[in-house]
Amino acid sequence: MAYWLDQFHVFLLVMLRVSALLISAPIFGHHNYLNQAKVGLAFMVSLVIFPLVSAHHPLVPDGIYPYAFMMIKEVILGLVLGYAVLLLFVGIQFAGQLVGLQMGLDIVDVIDPTSSAQISVMGQYLNILAILILLTIDGHHLILQGLMRSFEVIPLGGIQLKETVMLKLIDLTSEVFIIAIKISAPIMMALFLVSVALGVLARTVPQMNILVVGFPVQLAAGLGVLIASLPIFYQLISKMIHTLARHLAALIEFMS
Repeated sequence: MAYWLDQFHVFLLVMLRVSALLISAPIFGHHNYLNQAKVGLAFMVSLVIFPLVSAHHPLVPDGIYPYAFMMIKEVILGLVLGYAVLLLFVGIQFAGQLVGLQMGLDIVDVIDPTSSAQISVMGQYLNILAILILLTIDGHHLILQGLMRSFEVIPLGGIQLKETVMLKLIDLTSEVFIIAIKISAPIMMALFLVSVALGVLARTVPQMNILVVGFPVQLAAGLGVLIASLPIFYQLISKMIHTLARHLAALIEFMS
């Protein structure tokens, strides 16, 4: 009984790290999924990882307070990795909000089930498109591989929140704006040229109501450039997902 109780304690620590990552990551922790499905997915992933961890796990402390401290550290580790994944999709949604603002779609907001906040239609569209691209190129496998790598590098309860971890998270947070600019740059440039053309037209033909004419022109130009730039969007998202895998590996090394 002592052996099986010890194994249960180890499995609980594994499941806490897995659950924290899966709940905070936007692909696995989507609010549209049933809570029972999330718990079941975390349990199945933990069940697969557990035999590889239990073979060389550290001794589980006897006291309840040291064990609770280990549980907290496992949750923190999973949340840090999930936060790094979440930042990529925050940048994509931010790009959609910038594009929607310039196209005049900022007056139409929808509820994002991931964050339970109101975002623009373009932000939701780009977010769903990015998730589909991630699933197409097996990006979710890269996230699970990063999770498995964390068990190989960081033993249970062995997370170290050093200064380099904080600096890496700050660097990833600052890249949200870079991601947004990279994705929205073609559409923003096209809409800027349309605005310049409408300004010249307003000075040339003052009798024309530019507000009435400009809205459908900007909307058509933005949608046209968006459709034309979809191959570029695919290449950008693919590159960012593989870069995200390297960021996860760096975070794991810093926390070891």
